[in-house]
Amino acid sequence: MNKYTLKPLCLAIGLAMAGSASATSVDFSGSNFYMKFLDGNMMQSSSKSISTDGGPFGGNADQGQFTELNLIFKATISPQVEAGGRVQSRSSAAYWSEYGGFGQEGTVANDSVNHQKMMKLRGAYIELSPGYDWLSQVRIGTSDWGMFDPFTVGKIRYIDRDNINGLYFKGPVASGSTWEIGRVSFPQWNRFNWANGTLDSAQYNDAVYIAQVKVPVGPAKLAASYQTYNEHNLAATANTYTGTNSYVFSKNTVSALKAEGSTENGIDLRGAYYRSTFDLNSATIGANWGNTPMSSITDKAIKLDVDWATPVDGLNLSYQYFNIGAGYYSGTAARRESDVLLTEGSEAAWYGWGNATWSGGATADYTQAAANKNVADNGFIDFNESPAESAVAWKGHTFVGKFEAANTPMSLELTRIGYNNNWQNYSATGPLGMYALNQDRSTNIVAFKLNHNFDVMGGVDMNFKLKRVDNKDKVSTATAADDRDVLDSGMTASVGNQLFADLYGTLSFGRYIRDIKSGANTFNNSKSIYGVKFAYNLPGFEMGMLTQWIRGSGNPTETAGASVKIQQYRMKAYAQVNF
Repeated sequence: MNKYTLKPLCLAIGLAMAGSASATSVDFSGSNFYMKFLDGNMMQSSSKSISTDGGPFGGNADQGQFTELNLIFKATISPQVEAGGRVQSRSSAAYWSEYGGFGQEGTVANDSVNHQKMMKLRGAYIELSPGYDWLSQVRIGTSDWGMFDPFTVGKIRYIDRDNINGLYFKGPVASGSTWEIGRVSFPQWNRFNWANGTLDSAQYNDAVYIAQVKVPVGPAKLAASYQTYNEHNLAATANTYTGTNSYVFSKNTVSALKAEGSTENGIDLRGAYYRSTFDLNSATIGANWGNTPMSSITDKAIKLDVDWATPVDGLNLSYQYFNIGAGYYSGTAARRESDVLLTEGSEAAWYGWGNATWSGGATADYTQAAANKNVADNGFIDFNESPAESAVAWKGHTFVGKFEAANTPMSLELTRIGYNNNWQNYSATGPLGMYALNQDRSTNIVAFKLNHNFDVMGGVDMNFKLKRVDNKDKVSTATAADDRDVLDSGMTASVGNQLFADLYGTLSFGRYIRDIKSGANTFNNSKSIYGVKFAYNLPGFEMGMLTQWIRGSGNPTETAGASVKIQQYRMKAYAQVNF
């Protein structure tokens, strides 16, 4: 009996499962194997919990070969339901030379885990498209939060920028307007003062709430948003059987108003106004780690951009006014992934000066972040990536002109920066403990770029750049003994050619001079950087390599009589297959 009735039952279950499976499509496109190779004459390796996404591992290593898997999946379950995520292997310190991660097995627990090739879930989300006339999109889980603003809730790069979890809702309003609401779970590491001092760092389901409305007004677009965040701490509890008491330790709010539009004569206008408040409800805050205001503060940020495609053929002009208050603060502002200003900023070739591993600086231009000066994220970068610098407390103007003649694009940047934290005898215990007690600083930036393609050898690309950054700080206006002037002058040139059908090669040279006058002392620093770069591509496969040799001399510690000779070699190569 059972023999004959079981088969139809199993067949029915199998058909039902097959029908369910056929209604769901799973897409793995975008997945890849990534291999990275580091080499250099610093001869430093890392055993700490740092992803191979970055390096030289926070400025601590230039050795090692690693393999990572990034398996991306997206399941379309129905026209209204989608889910996805990725599985990321973590080879924090699992070198090829460790035979698959066995090299540290059985050693100190804190290190042995970092040497294993673990898999971690990243970017998991569920996305709904209900199709209601008031609700069009719901996202549950992780996001990079780029749908908002780098001054309010922006992309936060902390190893992986899609680690931030939350709830997101979006819907239409009449006449093409939209509303958006987000609840962003606040990262534990991002709590007040990085959760140091007296603050309890446990989980209290704290979150940032943000609401945004976008409204078209004729040819213009308006957007307004408001965000708020209450951070809780434990309070004294007389009877835990009725629950544990808590109180609001700190509160951060940010309101924003933005507008953009174009005129009939080819001028694009964009403006933004932000206002932040930070309230601290505690007299005891522990040590000052300089990443959050140390008492209540209110400040603003303003940006105005004008882009003009002039009637002159090939000439485009851009202007930006910026004024970001020294006390402007948003705990979820973008730390690295978004460049919020038009200027190139500081000279990246001197990034990390004073740290021997960074003798050659960074090869890509700085980006300006909306997070305060001690939170701009440079903890996990390779030397060929852009470092970030905080633009909080900056005010000034940037003018960029772009012109193309005879198939030669060129640009000129002129920037003048003043600082909203230029003050004298500022209290070390004041609301902004991350700033110097005395400052009277200004910065001027001039950058000229030129590119031309020579019709020889199948086409030779030539790039040339001149840059000058002049930083002056009188520090205390009461004396000239602490005046500090830093003048950076740099020249970079490169030529590139398609050597073979799949191989592109580039030779580069840079000469950089940093003259420092500090009080009565003068320190002269100079270096030359020679570079070779290759890029090799096949369908679904890419490989690249950048090798640099740095030669120079200087006084990185700014100690009288302590000039040193600098010689550095560094190399980064990668291979990646996409499937």
